[in-house]
Amino acid sequence: MKVRKLTVCHTCRARKLGCDGKRPSCSQCAGTKIECGGYQYDLVFIPSQLSIGASTKSKTRKDGKITKKQRQSTTTRTDIPADTSNEVVHDSQPGAKYAAPVVRPSLAWPFQDIISLVVQNFSPTVLSSNSAFMSWDVDIHPRVCGAWIELLPVLSLTRRYEMALSSSVKALGVSILARGRNGIAPISDALTAHCSALHALHDSLHHISHTADSDVLAVAIMCLMISELILPTAVSSSAAHAAGLSDLIQLHSPEAYSTGPSHRIFIGLRPAMIIHSIRNKHPTFLATPEWRTIPFQYVKANSFHALMTEATAIPSILVDIDKLKLGSPNANSPLAVLGDLRNLLGALVNWNISFQGLTNKPSFRILGKGPAKAHIWFPDITTANSMTHYWTFWIMCVVYIRKLREGYPELRDEELLINGESPESPLITEMAIQMSIWIFQSIEYLVQDEMRLFGAISTTLPTRIAYQFLRYNHFYDQELLPWCERVIDGIRDRGYDYIAQYILDDDGV
Repeated sequence: MKVRKLTVCHTCRARKLGCDGKRPSCSQCAGTKIECGGYQYDLVFIPSQLSIGASTKSKTRKDGKITKKQRQSTTTRTDIPADTSNEVVHDSQPGAKYAAPVVRPSLAWPFQDIISLVVQNFSPTVLSSNSAFMSWDVDIHPRVCGAWIELLPVLSLTRRYEMALSSSVKALGVSILARGRNGIAPISDALTAHCSALHALHDSLHHISHTADSDVLAVAIMCLMISELILPTAVSSSAAHAAGLSDLIQLHSPEAYSTGPSHRIFIGLRPAMIIHSIRNKHPTFLATPEWRTIPFQYVKANSFHALMTEATAIPSILVDIDKLKLGSPNANSPLAVLGDLRNLLGALVNWNISFQGLTNKPSFRILGKGPAKAHIWFPDITTANSMTHYWTFWIMCVVYIRKLREGYPELRDEELLINGESPESPLITEMAIQMSIWIFQSIEYLVQDEMRLFGAISTTLPTRIAYQFLRYNHFYDQELLPWCERVIDGIRDRGYDYIAQYILDDDGV
């Protein structure tokens, strides 16, 4: 059975022309000034034992149409439990009907089909702005979340480290199919694929000569990092991948990541490296002046990356605070650490002012009434990530400023105001509580099906920080914490047990 290539745009396919697969518009369409139909395919898994036979016909309406309930009972998405014995993949793009290879436990598909599975399950889709509750244009701020994964089809054509890349992509693909309580692939297969990918990656790390080599291996490592977030094999595995990715990037100068595919890969991986550094309290090389600026000398950093640039200071501050707790002789003075926190908070506030000034439209809207019912909607995924992480970093600054001033009373004599109030002011507490609630109200937007894996993974740090803060500051509303825990249960129910557990772990902010 012939399988359609997913690197051919819909326009070229309809016109029966050759397509080079370039994005966002292929060369064929660009050269003829025809609107490119794009490459989006929605993979829908249909259990093979379900068929429209006598039992189904008896429930069909007189007008011959199948009811919505019947459609839902016969089709499932890749993230909904289904029978694992014999699955068939169909392309649900209008006008296209073809069958891809059978889904075996080993995911024995052509590599391009596995790439399609990974890309479609990771990259968020662009939401329509025609909803009654939204009047802004989608993608006011450029989307950066798929910068690295969207290069997978191109990278797969190179012969460099083919085994390392293909095995890592396959490991991620099997993890996607196996995640959740009733995944459609055995977890044992996911672990086997992950081990094979680790061996292939290990064998490939000995001969890296130029940036193109690092690009392929960096994407391979990122696939394994995401696989670890979905189905963790060990507590420290994700951190180990992050450390390896940082070492790999540093084999080349910042200049090497300022243009072309290397720049796209860099900006796609950079937020993950920074977040891992914050989570593991490990200083990052990305905080040095050259790595903050040179990769963006030709392509200006958008607002989200500008925020992440400020966040590169957080891991070092956390390390300094831990050194003070332990009485380390080489620790910076409490006054110096407080100064770093003050500078960071000022930079975050300036970033927010600049971000809000980009457009005269709101960066988010609250829908519904009351924290138990209300939720927040954003114009696009980049805005959602920008705001939730801004709130997160602001809360962290306030918490650690308070802890420093509590542990070192002499710091209370230092003049430090936040929004015109002392850091310990009830008003500042209320602001941090409100930001924490906003983070939880953002979850519905971020974990919706259209946000794919990226949306859920991007909630990890913000939701953890918000939950830990509310846990110790929910005194005015006894229903607030149970509501937060119900939201976290919803994340778990969607197959993200590790993310939910990480949020609930109690070791403070």
